[in-house]
Amino acid sequence: MYPEIVHFGALHIRSYGLALAIAFLVGTWLGLKEARRFGMDEDKFLTVVLFTLVGSIFGARLLYVMEHIGDYRGQWSSVFALWQGGLTLYGGIIAGTVVGLWMAKRQGLPIWRVADALAPSIAIGTAFGRVGCFLNGCCYGRPTHLPWGVVYPPDTFPALEFGETPIHPSQLYFSLASLALFAVLWAIRKRTRGAGELFWGFVIAYALMRIPLDLTRAYEPGTVLAHLGSFDITESQLVSLTLALFASLMLMRLRRAASLAEAAALPAASMSETAHAAVTPDDEAHELTPPPAAPTQP
Repeated sequence: MYPEIVHFGALHIRSYGLALAIAFLVGTWLGLKEARRFGMDEDKFLTVVLFTLVGSIFGARLLYVMEHIGDYRGQWSSVFALWQGGLTLYGGIIAGTVVGLWMAKRQGLPIWRVADALAPSIAIGTAFGRVGCFLNGCCYGRPTHLPWGVVYPPDTFPALEFGETPIHPSQLYFSLASLALFAVLWAIRKRTRGAGELFWGFVIAYALMRIPLDLTRAYEPGTVLAHLGSFDITESQLVSLTLALFASLMLMRLRRAASLAEAAALPAASMSETAHAAVTPDDEAHELTPPPAAPTQP
C-alpha cells in the first residue's frame, strides 16, 4: 500500500525495511532491560542479539526463497533484495533460536535465561514486522465482506490477484495478536518458575494463535494441503502445530529437569538438618566447657 515512506532523489526509505529496523531497535532495548535484570554481561548479550538477528534474517529469507524458488531462476540477485519483502517468519524463528542458543553458550551465558530475555522482544518485533508487511503489500489476506476489508492499489500484488475485491488485513490481525502476546509475556515474565519457560510458552502461544489467523491469509496453491469447507489447510498451519507440540515437549522437559534438581537437593538439606539436630544441648555444653586445669605441684 505504501512500500516507500520517503523517496527524495537517491534516498529511498522503504516501509518494510523501516519496520524491521524499528523492530530490531525496540527489541534490543527491551532485551537489554531483561539482561540487566538477570545480571548478564551486556556486551556478551549484545553479541548474542546480533548473531541472532543475522541468523533470523538468513533463515527467514532462505525458507522464503526455497518456497518460491521458481520466481528467482534467472534473477538470482533478487535473492538479496530484502527491502522488497519476502521473509518467512518460521524460518527466522528456527534459525534465530539455533544460532542464538549456540552463541549464548559460546559466550558463557545461561542459554535459557537468554531465551527468556528475548521472548518479549521477538513478540513485539513480530508486531512491527507485520505492520511493515501491510504497508509493503505482502503476506496479504483472502477476500472478505467484513466492513474493514482493504483494497490495495492497482500496481500491488494483492490487486493483481484479487483486483478491487476487499481482502482481510491479515497482516494487522497478526500484528495485534503479537502485540497482545507481548503484553502477556511482559506481565508474567517475573512470575515464571524455571529458565526457558517464558520462551517456550511464547512459542506455544504464537504457534496456536497463528493456526486460526492463517485462515484469513491468502496462500499460493502449492502450499495448500487440504480443503475444509471454504477454508484451506496449509503448510504453515502444519508447521505451527508441529512447533507447538515440540515446544510443549521442551517445556515439559525443562520442568522435569527442574523438579529432579529440586528433589536431589532435598536429601542433602535434610541430612544437614538431621546432623545438626543430633547434637544435644548436653553435648554442646560439654564441647563449650573448658577442660579442668592440671593440678599444680607443691
